[in-house]
Amino acid sequence: MAGVAAASAADMAVKAPVAVPAPVFSWTGFYVGGNIGGAWSRNSSDTYNGVVFPGFIVLPPNAAVPTVFPALLDTLTGPGTKGAVIGGLQAGYNWQVQRVVLGVEADAVGTGFDGATETRSRTFGAPLIIGTPVTQTVTVDYGHINWMASFRGRLGFTADRVLFYATGGAAVADVGSSKTTVVNGPGIALPAGTFTSAGSGSETRWGWTLGGGVEWAFANQWSLAAEYRHSDFGRRSVNIVIPDGFGGTAGAGTTTGRLTTDQVTARVNYRFGGPVVARY
Repeated sequence: MAGVAAASAADMAVKAPVAVPAPVFSWTGFYVGGNIGGAWSRNSSDTYNGVVFPGFIVLPPNAAVPTVFPALLDTLTGPGTKGAVIGGLQAGYNWQVQRVVLGVEADAVGTGFDGATETRSRTFGAPLIIGTPVTQTVTVDYGHINWMASFRGRLGFTADRVLFYATGGAAVADVGSSKTTVVNGPGIALPAGTFTSAGSGSETRWGWTLGGGVEWAFANQWSLAAEYRHSDFGRRSVNIVIPDGFGGTAGAGTTTGRLTTDQVTARVNYRFGGPVVARY
């Protein structure tokens, strides 16, 4: 019996340990973070045909009769692309099922857009003005973007601590007021100076956004991400009102254009609840 017991003990001593599955990083949990990057706004307005340059009067020196320059018709085709720095905050929740990650996220950013503008100018090189030409410049500001926000779903595939994802949902932006500014000068011009007329007021525009990104969890609760998104805020009508310099209106019209943005951001996130591991 003693020999049998000794043999059993020897067998137990050489048995291999039971293999324990290695822990796998999980993306499940709430998170908050910040972002910074760049954005490009496109405002492709329809053509506006109408009065752009209001008429004005030049009084030549040593002349009894002033020279009258009538209002001129011109075409405005709308501004092109504007760039800006953006930055803000985001928050969301991820739910991981094996290697698939489902999530929701909301974010908001402030923008540095200085307004989508278009400028026209004309110069009167009249020797009547003692060699100094009279210039007239008209600038139409179609309205700038003050802030943008989005409410999106996320669908991703994870390779341990690296997450590749697509994202899309609703987007909203605050678009500032439009205005038209006329500058007469230098020279002996009546009226001389800078004159501004308001066009369309500020408004909140809703649309959609779609994009994707890659996120890397460099620590159990911290991650870095790079994301690109395209947003479309639909078509917006902008009133163009040309001041005549006398407190009245030289011309007015409406143009309609589509407002879109593209943005690229670097993002950092902190996940609450500590590291969660999944074994499968």
